[in-house]
Order: sequence, then structure tokens, then C-alpha cells
Amino acid sequence: MKKKKGSFFKYFEPIDISSAISASGKDAQPSDDGLGFFPSTQRKESLFLNRFSGKDIMHIAGRVGMVAHLKSLGFEDLFAIVERDEMMIHYLKIYHQHLNPQNLLIDLRLSESRFVPKGEALAKSGIATLDMIVIEWLSAENPRNIFDPSKPQLPGQKKPGLGCLNYLMEMMYIVGREVIKDGFMDIPDHMHGAIMYSRKFKFFNPVHEAILYAILRDVKGHSLLDISWGMITGTIVDAATGSPQVYDPSEQIFPLSRRMKQYFKSKEYQKKFDEVYKKKRYRFDYAKMVALRDEILKSKKAVDL
Repeated sequence: MKKKKGSFFKYFEPIDISSAISASGKDAQPSDDGLGFFPSTQRKESLFLNRFSGKDIMHIAGRVGMVAHLKSLGFEDLFAIVERDEMMIHYLKIYHQHLNPQNLLIDLRLSESRFVPKGEALAKSGIATLDMIVIEWLSAENPRNIFDPSKPQLPGQKKPGLGCLNYLMEMMYIVGREVIKDGFMDIPDHMHGAIMYSRKFKFFNPVHEAILYAILRDVKGHSLLDISWGMITGTIVDAATGSPQVYDPSEQIFPLSRRMKQYFKSKEYQKKFDEVYKKKRYRFDYAKMVALRDEILKSKKAVDL
């Protein structure tokens, strides 16, 4: 499970908060623990989202069952490191036993942003801005496992996952409520990421939400791996047009505040979702997908897709 940097926001216009950033980086020093390049004074004093220490994070991880889950996988002596860089990106890293890259299990990077919504339905609600926690990067990888037929490699995936997404989402909910935000926002790079996130996240754009669920309805029985490759190879086709359905990365939101939840329950959002969901029909050319996938993998590695 991984979310990469470099995403863009289509339905939000970020407000310039540079004036609020005071870190100068003049006393920055290379980290001697492999964690990166941070101002040394910030590294000692920073709290995750200006609220949580490493011990706080591990306490929350224990409450939601993540610690027990990781221990069941054989990872003992768990601890969290929290930092913040000069761009106000908050880093949370969970290690086992030793502080080195080989022992890194979870790497989560968040930023806090205020956005002006451009969605018509949200504009009608009278909401002028949304305070969001943006997921800049998320990886949860098992350094001991290898890919095999029972744990196939998804496009863009470097190592097998830890199977802890549900726990991470529970942690997000607790953290988000504590810092009083409208929600978490992410833009998954791949279709399989959007499907995994859809347990708690919804696309801000109801059209994208409807397309996701229409695809899941019409390709039922196929694996997450198959669907992801179906989007990459253009073999999941809109039955009405005969054109491949292209995965268009856009904002998914895990709503926390009442107003954000009300937006997703609004008549405007539901009406547009129902309209598109009922209209769309998809077919999946599985044999063609397999042939195209095999051809692609002759010259590229799955991790690079």
C-alpha cells in the first residue's frame, strides 16, 4: 500500500499558507539515523500534527489493534518517530527493534491545508473553505515477506503489505477528530489504491465515485490485481462507447466533520451518483488484459508502473 508524492488537486484551490511557515532551515543538519534532512531543533521538539508524540501514536496504535496485529506478524519492540520538515510536512514512521531503513514498517507523511471547494454541490451548501489533512505519502510494507501467487505484486508496489489498512484508518479517525479537521484527503495513483481506500474514503466528485462502484459491480469476481491491470491495459471498457475506461486520479476524502459528511449525503451528490451509476455498464476483456500485461512486464517492472 503506497501513495506517492506529486499529486494534484482538481476540485480544491489551496490557500497560500506560506506566511504561517516560520522554519528557516538555517540550522538543518543531515540526520544520522537515516530519517532524512531536518532542522535539528525541529526534530527534537516536533509533534505529529502539532499534537501527538511518538508515545501518543503508539498508544493510539495499541487502542485500535495495530500493535497486536504487527506483533502477530513477528514484529516486536515497536516504536514511532515523529518529525516535521521545513515545508511543514509531518512525518510518522513506525519501526521494529532498531532505527534503520530495514526495520521501517509504516511511513506516513501528512500536511495540513485549507482549501476553497469548487464543487457545485458543496458550494450550494454554503461552505466557503475546508480544513483538510492531506496524505502526501503512505507506505505500509512487510520487509520480511516476498511476493508469491498468494501475495501477488500490485502495480507500483515495492514490497508485500502488512494488511493493516483498517487499523491505519481507525488511527486516522482518532487523530483527525483530535485536531478538528473536515477530513483526510488523498489521490491514489492506481485503481487498486482507490478501491482499498473506498472502505472509508469517498471521491469528492460524485461522477468518479459512481464510476468506481459501477466497475466493481460489473467486474465482480475478479481480483484487485486483475482490476488494476485492467485499467492499466485499457481492457475495462465502457459498454456504451466501446472506449477503455481510463483511471483518472482525483481526490478521495475520509470525512470527519459533520459538514463534510453532510456533503456526501446531500441530495445533489446522491442524485449525480445514482444517475451515473445506473447509466454506466462495463465489460472486462480478461484474456486481452493477461496478454497485454505479460507484454508490458517484458520491458518494465511492476514497481515502476
